[in-house]
Amino acid sequence: MQEFPDRYIKRNFLINFFEGALFIAGGSFISAQTVLPALVNRLGGGNIAIGALGVIVWIGLFIPQTFAARYAQAQPWKKKWAVRLGFIQRMVILVLSVVIFILGKQNTHLTLLLFFILYGLFQVLTGVATPFWFDMYAKLTPVGLRGRLSGMRTALAGGGAFGGAFLLTWLLTNFEFPSSYTLIFFVTFTLQFISIILQNGIIEEHPSAVLPIQSMRDYLKQLQNVFLNNILFRKFIFASTFLILAAMPLGFFTVYGLKHFHAEESIVGQFTLMMVVGQGIGALIIGYFADRFGNKLALIIAAGALLAASVFALISPSLVWFKISFFFMGINLGSELMTRHNLALEYSPIEQRSTYIGLMNTALAPLYLSGLLGGWISDLIGYHAVFWIGGFCSLIGIALLILIVHEPRLAAIKKDVGK
Repeated sequence: MQEFPDRYIKRNFLINFFEGALFIAGGSFISAQTVLPALVNRLGGGNIAIGALGVIVWIGLFIPQTFAARYAQAQPWKKKWAVRLGFIQRMVILVLSVVIFILGKQNTHLTLLLFFILYGLFQVLTGVATPFWFDMYAKLTPVGLRGRLSGMRTALAGGGAFGGAFLLTWLLTNFEFPSSYTLIFFVTFTLQFISIILQNGIIEEHPSAVLPIQSMRDYLKQLQNVFLNNILFRKFIFASTFLILAAMPLGFFTVYGLKHFHAEESIVGQFTLMMVVGQGIGALIIGYFADRFGNKLALIIAAGALLAASVFALISPSLVWFKISFFFMGINLGSELMTRHNLALEYSPIEQRSTYIGLMNTALAPLYLSGLLGGWISDLIGYHAVFWIGGFCSLIGIALLILIVHEPRLAAIKKDVGK
């Protein structure tokens, strides 16, 4: 079976490029690192609630993936599931926009509760859809184009989000709450709804190699065997644990900036602007390095950017300097997750791609509970302690990537040479 039919590579590449850019650009309007912490703060949530936001973002996204992968690896056609789940996911954002408009001003506590419930549902749906979407993406995109595709669409999204950041600033400046955030969520819904329409145009010509749906016991045993038998993948997961812990400060940069520098809420648009500029530039550069030199080096660069974000948060004497943290944060957010996924794909057999992705994400998901720890530490000691911990974990993660993680492409080359 030909996995990458030549006549559809260009079509699928272009559709994936544009729909992914729209999805990412739409997501920048409700960034979990800038906009949502400001919303939670506006609704009366403290540091623990902001830490819980990070938990919902990543736990909701990652925990369902291993269990969804059990079904994804048994489905010969991935597109229909990715599109159906993506449609429902977009509708949740629309409902959330309506809830904020109706209840946001008159009952902030109820709005905050419903926000966490609905946004949690949005993330869970994203997590369930991810193994289907990622298997489709890997199936239809040759390995030598994946880094380029990821970088180009993130760069295009960054260009759109660059203009979107000015729109975001305008909305927060010219509309009172809750109308401002209602419109922000509606813009996200519109862009991401267009993206799912485009995604429906992808051509999945051939069925995928499949594994039968296993009993939960057998499936969990299979996952255990992956860890036991694939030592390279196991080392990669171990190094990744510190990259996740290094992300502890992400939810606190915005609130720290608002409080420490006594900034107006409209500054969130400028934070987002710096972040999306970093996303676009970082995605292009790191995407090139991923295709040219491998995903390991690309991941090291992404981890270094997060380290720089924590360092600038610690040393910035003014709001102007502090904005640089968001630039480096954007470099990391624009490339780290996709690079880590691409690296996991290269460790896995073709028929188990969704399993490896789901296993990686679910294994790492509990570490995102560190967001709650970050909220507690920031209340007890202060935000600087959270930035110090994040920077230290970045250093450990980078060292482990250099010392113990192997580049899968080099292993494949050695294997081919030995034949």
